[in-house]
Amino acid sequence: MSPKPRSLKVCPSNTAASDAEQISKLRASQSPIAIAVQRCPTWSSLEPLRFKRYWDNDSNGVLLNTGQTAYFTLDSPTRPRLSGGPLIGDYIFEQMHFHWSVDDFTGCEHVLDGHGYAAECHLVHYNSKYESLEAAVEHADGLAVVGYLLEAADAPNPSFDMFVEGLEQIRKPEHSVVVSAESLAWMNREDVTTGSYVTYKGSLTTPPYTECVTWIIYEKPVQIGMEQLGLLRQLEGADSVPIERNVRPTQRHPPGHSVIYVKQIKAKL
Repeated sequence: MSPKPRSLKVCPSNTAASDAEQISKLRASQSPIAIAVQRCPTWSSLEPLRFKRYWDNDSNGVLLNTGQTAYFTLDSPTRPRLSGGPLIGDYIFEQMHFHWSVDDFTGCEHVLDGHGYAAECHLVHYNSKYESLEAAVEHADGLAVVGYLLEAADAPNPSFDMFVEGLEQIRKPEHSVVVSAESLAWMNREDVTTGSYVTYKGSLTTPPYTECVTWIIYEKPVQIGMEQLGLLRQLEGADSVPIERNVRPTQRHPPGHSVIYVKQIKAKL
Protein backbone atom coordinates (compact mmCIF):
# COMPACT_ATOMS: atom_id res chain seq x y z
CA MET A 1 0.00 0.00 0.00
CA SER A 2 1.52 3.33 -1.04
CA PRO A 3 1.88 6.00 1.68
CA LYS A 4 -0.56 8.86 1.85
CA PRO A 5 0.74 12.15 0.46
CA ARG A 6 1.86 14.75 2.96
CA SER A 7 -0.45 17.67 3.59
CA LEU A 8 1.54 20.89 3.38
CA LYS A 9 0.58 23.52 5.91
CA VAL A 10 1.82 26.94 4.78
CA CYS A 11 0.76 29.83 6.98
CA PRO A 12 1.82 33.45 7.48
CA SER A 13 4.77 33.90 9.84
CA ASN A 14 2.61 35.56 12.48
CA THR A 15 0.95 32.19 13.11
CA ALA A 16 4.25 30.57 14.11
CA ALA A 17 3.79 31.19 17.84
CA SER A 18 0.30 29.71 17.86
CA ASP A 19 1.55 26.72 15.87
CA ALA A 20 4.26 26.13 18.48
CA GLU A 21 1.58 26.33 21.17
CA GLN A 22 -0.44 23.74 19.27
CA ILE A 23 2.55 21.40 19.17
CA SER A 24 3.10 21.93 22.89
CA LYS A 25 -0.37 20.50 23.50
CA LEU A 26 0.22 17.27 21.61
CA ARG A 27 -0.27 14.10 23.58
CA ALA A 28 3.01 12.70 24.85
CA SER A 29 4.19 9.11 24.49
CA GLN A 30 7.15 6.94 25.35
CA SER A 31 10.31 7.34 23.26
CA PRO A 32 11.97 6.44 20.99
CA ILE A 33 9.54 5.65 18.18
CA ALA A 34 9.57 4.46 14.59
CA ILE A 35 8.33 7.26 12.33
CA ALA A 36 6.79 6.96 8.87
CA VAL A 37 7.93 10.36 7.64
CA GLN A 38 5.84 10.25 4.49
CA ARG A 39 2.67 9.91 6.58
CA CYS A 40 3.38 12.93 8.79
CA PRO A 41 1.56 16.23 8.20
CA THR A 42 4.06 18.81 6.93
CA TRP A 43 4.33 22.30 8.41
CA SER A 44 6.45 25.14 7.04
CA SER A 45 5.02 27.93 9.19
CA LEU A 46 7.16 27.52 12.30
CA GLU A 47 9.93 29.96 13.19
CA PRO A 48 13.44 28.74 12.26
CA LEU A 49 15.35 26.89 14.95
CA ARG A 50 18.07 29.05 16.47
CA PHE A 51 21.29 27.64 17.88
CA LYS A 52 23.19 30.22 19.98
CA ARG A 53 26.76 29.83 21.28
CA TYR A 54 27.34 26.13 20.67
CA TRP A 55 30.56 25.78 18.65
CA ASP A 56 31.26 29.56 18.71
CA ASN A 57 31.74 29.48 22.49
CA ASP A 58 35.10 30.28 24.12
CA SER A 59 34.49 27.84 26.97
CA ASN A 60 35.89 24.39 27.53
CA GLY A 61 33.81 21.34 28.25
CA VAL A 62 34.24 17.94 29.83
CA LEU A 63 33.85 14.68 27.91
CA LEU A 64 33.14 11.78 30.29
CA ASN A 65 32.75 8.03 29.92
CA THR A 66 29.86 7.38 32.32
CA GLY A 67 30.14 3.62 31.86
CA GLN A 68 26.97 3.81 29.76
CA THR A 69 27.70 6.52 27.17
CA ALA A 70 30.00 9.37 26.11
CA TYR A 71 28.67 12.43 27.93
CA PHE A 72 29.66 16.03 27.12
CA THR A 73 28.97 19.15 29.20
CA LEU A 74 30.16 22.75 28.81
CA ASP A 75 31.78 24.58 31.71
CA SER A 76 30.43 28.05 31.02
CA PRO A 77 28.28 30.61 32.84
CA THR A 78 26.80 31.48 29.43
CA ARG A 79 25.55 28.20 28.09
CA PRO A 80 24.22 27.59 24.59
CA ARG A 81 20.52 28.21 24.02
CA LEU A 82 18.00 26.75 21.62
CA SER A 83 14.81 28.50 20.52
CA GLY A 84 12.34 28.70 17.67
CA GLY A 85 10.72 25.83 15.81
CA PRO A 86 8.19 23.99 17.99
CA LEU A 87 9.60 25.53 21.18
CA ILE A 88 8.02 28.28 23.26
CA GLY A 89 10.78 30.31 24.91
CA ASP A 90 14.49 29.49 25.32
CA TYR A 91 15.94 26.12 26.24
CA ILE A 92 19.37 25.92 27.90
CA PHE A 93 21.91 23.33 26.78
CA GLU A 94 22.63 20.82 29.55
CA GLN A 95 24.52 17.93 27.95
CA MET A 96 25.19 15.86 24.84
CA HIS A 97 25.41 12.07 24.75
CA PHE A 98 25.39 9.18 22.28
CA HIS A 99 23.64 5.87 21.61
CA TRP A 100 25.14 3.10 19.48
CA SER A 101 25.38 -0.64 18.88
CA VAL A 102 27.84 -3.09 17.36
CA ASP A 103 26.53 -2.68 13.80
CA ASP A 104 25.75 0.19 11.43
CA PHE A 105 21.96 -0.15 11.40
CA THR A 106 20.68 -0.67 14.96
CA GLY A 107 22.66 1.98 16.85
CA CYS A 108 20.03 4.71 16.51
CA GLU A 109 17.03 4.93 18.81
CA HIS A 110 14.61 6.65 16.43
CA VAL A 111 13.88 4.96 13.12
CA LEU A 112 12.75 7.02 10.11
CA ASP A 113 10.88 5.22 7.32
CA GLY A 114 12.29 1.90 8.49
CA HIS A 115 15.89 3.05 8.09
CA GLY A 116 18.28 2.51 10.99
CA TYR A 117 21.73 4.08 11.47
CA ALA A 118 24.97 3.41 13.31
CA ALA A 119 24.43 5.85 16.17
CA GLU A 120 22.32 8.72 17.45
CA CYS A 121 23.49 11.92 19.13
CA HIS A 122 21.22 13.73 21.60
CA LEU A 123 21.61 17.37 22.68
CA VAL A 124 19.60 17.79 25.87
CA HIS A 125 18.18 21.19 26.88
CA TYR A 126 15.90 22.33 29.69
CA ASN A 127 13.31 25.09 29.64
CA SER A 128 14.81 28.35 30.92
CA LYS A 129 11.71 29.08 32.99
CA TYR A 130 12.76 26.28 35.35
CA GLU A 131 15.73 26.47 37.73
CA SER A 132 17.49 23.32 36.56
CA LEU A 133 17.17 20.20 34.48
CA GLU A 134 16.08 18.28 37.57
CA ALA A 135 13.22 20.73 38.14
CA ALA A 136 12.30 20.83 34.44
CA VAL A 137 11.86 17.05 34.20
CA GLU A 138 8.75 17.39 36.37
CA HIS A 139 6.95 19.40 33.66
CA ALA A 140 5.52 18.45 30.26
CA ASP A 141 7.41 21.33 28.59
CA GLY A 142 10.56 20.74 30.62
CA LEU A 143 13.03 19.39 28.07
CA ALA A 144 13.90 19.74 24.40
CA VAL A 145 16.16 17.11 22.86
CA VAL A 146 17.69 17.56 19.42
CA GLY A 147 18.59 14.23 17.81
CA TYR A 148 21.02 13.62 14.96
CA LEU A 149 21.20 10.25 13.24
CA LEU A 150 24.81 9.25 12.54
CA GLU A 151 25.51 7.33 9.35
CA ALA A 152 28.65 5.20 9.03
CA ALA A 153 30.89 6.25 6.13
CA ASP A 154 34.17 4.94 4.74
CA ALA A 155 35.90 8.33 4.92
CA PRO A 156 36.28 10.17 8.23
CA ASN A 157 34.33 13.37 8.85
CA PRO A 158 37.00 16.04 9.61
CA SER A 159 34.47 18.01 11.65
CA PHE A 160 34.44 15.20 14.23
CA ASP A 161 38.23 15.05 14.61
CA MET A 162 38.47 17.21 17.73
CA PHE A 163 35.66 15.32 19.43
CA VAL A 164 36.98 11.83 18.65
CA GLU A 165 40.43 12.81 19.91
CA GLY A 166 38.72 13.18 23.27
CA LEU A 167 37.12 9.74 22.94
CA GLU A 168 40.58 8.19 22.66
CA GLN A 169 41.34 9.39 26.18
CA ILE A 170 38.20 8.16 27.95
CA ARG A 171 38.09 4.48 27.05
CA LYS A 172 37.81 3.46 30.72
CA PRO A 173 34.63 4.22 32.72
CA GLU A 174 34.66 7.43 34.77
CA HIS A 175 37.62 8.75 32.77
CA SER A 176 37.18 12.31 31.51
CA VAL A 177 39.04 14.84 29.41
CA VAL A 178 38.75 18.58 28.86
CA VAL A 179 37.73 19.51 25.31
CA SER A 180 36.79 22.88 23.85
CA ALA A 181 33.40 23.98 22.60
CA GLU A 182 34.98 23.83 19.13
CA SER A 183 34.50 20.06 19.34
CA LEU A 184 30.87 20.82 18.42
CA ALA A 185 32.06 22.21 15.08
CA TRP A 186 30.48 19.26 13.29
CA MET A 187 27.16 21.07 13.85
CA ASN A 188 28.37 24.20 12.08
CA ARG A 189 27.04 23.26 8.65
CA GLU A 190 23.79 24.14 6.96
CA ASP A 191 22.82 20.54 6.32
CA VAL A 192 23.15 19.85 10.06
CA THR A 193 21.47 22.93 11.54
CA THR A 194 18.92 24.01 8.96
CA GLY A 195 17.52 20.80 7.54
CA SER A 196 14.01 19.46 7.86
CA TYR A 197 13.07 17.53 10.99
CA VAL A 198 10.29 15.67 12.75
CA THR A 199 8.97 16.77 16.12
CA TYR A 200 6.72 15.13 18.68
CA LYS A 201 6.04 15.03 22.41
CA GLY A 202 7.75 12.10 24.06
CA SER A 203 9.84 10.84 26.93
CA LEU A 204 13.35 10.28 28.18
CA THR A 205 14.83 7.11 26.68
CA THR A 206 16.61 6.24 29.93
CA PRO A 207 15.07 5.70 33.40
CA PRO A 208 12.76 7.08 34.71
CA TYR A 209 11.36 7.53 31.14
CA THR A 210 9.48 10.69 32.14
CA GLU A 211 7.22 12.14 29.43
CA CYS A 212 8.66 15.65 29.49
CA VAL A 213 10.48 15.95 26.13
CA THR A 214 9.83 17.87 22.94
CA TRP A 215 11.81 15.82 20.43
CA ILE A 216 13.41 17.36 17.34
CA ILE A 217 14.91 14.67 15.09
CA TYR A 218 16.68 15.82 11.94
CA GLU A 219 15.73 13.90 8.82
CA LYS A 220 19.11 13.96 7.06
CA PRO A 221 21.77 11.83 8.77
CA VAL A 222 25.23 13.16 9.63
CA GLN A 223 28.10 11.06 8.32
CA ILE A 224 30.81 9.79 10.66
CA GLY A 225 33.81 7.72 9.60
CA MET A 226 34.02 4.04 10.49
CA GLU A 227 37.26 4.57 12.45
CA GLN A 228 35.71 7.51 14.31
CA LEU A 229 32.64 5.42 15.09
CA GLY A 230 34.90 2.64 16.32
CA LEU A 231 36.14 4.89 19.13
CA LEU A 232 32.60 5.09 20.49
CA ARG A 233 32.26 1.31 20.34
CA GLN A 234 35.55 0.87 22.18
CA LEU A 235 34.34 2.75 25.25
CA GLU A 236 34.21 0.39 28.20
CA GLY A 237 31.51 -0.08 30.79
CA ALA A 238 31.51 -2.29 33.87
CA ASP A 239 34.22 -4.96 34.20
CA SER A 240 36.21 -3.34 31.36
CA VAL A 241 33.79 -4.76 28.78
CA PRO A 242 33.06 -2.56 25.73
CA ILE A 243 29.62 -0.93 25.70
CA GLU A 244 28.07 -2.93 22.88
CA ARG A 245 24.60 -1.44 22.93
CA ASN A 246 22.93 1.41 24.82
CA VAL A 247 19.77 1.79 22.75
CA ARG A 248 16.19 1.63 24.03
CA PRO A 249 13.84 -0.27 21.65
CA THR A 250 11.19 1.71 19.81
CA GLN A 251 7.92 2.12 21.71
CA ARG A 252 4.33 1.74 20.58
CA HIS A 253 2.43 4.79 19.31
CA PRO A 254 -0.58 5.36 21.60
CA PRO A 255 -3.95 6.53 20.20
CA GLY A 256 -3.95 10.26 19.58
CA HIS A 257 -0.18 10.50 19.33
CA SER A 258 1.06 12.91 16.64
CA VAL A 259 4.34 13.48 14.82
CA ILE A 260 4.86 16.56 12.64
CA TYR A 261 7.32 16.96 9.77
CA VAL A 262 8.77 20.49 9.75
CA LYS A 263 10.27 21.89 6.58
CA GLN A 264 12.55 24.75 7.56
CA ILE A 265 12.49 27.69 5.21
CA LYS A 266 15.42 29.61 6.65
CA ALA A 267 17.38 29.12 9.84
CA LYS A 268 19.04 31.82 11.92
CA LEU A 269 22.13 30.95 13.97
